[in-house]
Amino acid sequence: MGNGWAAAGLARVIRALPAEMMSQKSQLISYAKEVIDGCLGHQREDGLFHNVVDNPETFVETNLAQMLAYSIYSGVKEGWLDASYCEAAERMREAVTEKVDEYGLVQGVCGAPTFDYPGTAPEGQAFFILMEAAAEKAGQ
Repeated sequence: MGNGWAAAGLARVIRALPAEMMSQKSQLISYAKEVIDGCLGHQREDGLFHNVVDNPETFVETNLAQMLAYSIYSGVKEGWLDASYCEAAERMREAVTEKVDEYGLVQGVCGAPTFDYPGTAPEGQAFFILMEAAAEKAGQ
């Protein structure tokens, strides 16, 4: 899930940087693409990821998918990611939507308070909203 925090944080900083900081923005875009591409290489068939992305022995986790989808939709909307990334983001979004329970809680995120098991957490709920808002802004 740390990769998701990195990608989402980079997406927010990229958006916030003023035009006169284009060289720094370009460097951050490069980092964001590296994180996103690295994670996508480990995306499961169901659209989700393992808690330790490259270790299939760890539990399947939901929040990384939300965070990456948010980052992808943001990057596509802002023009620093190609629209072809939306296909992977849509797979993630569909998988996450399946994890929302009858109470509206996203299940399967790293569970609070210890974050070492699948459960629920405020971050999981927040990133669902951020993902949905970014998808809408990107026209998805």
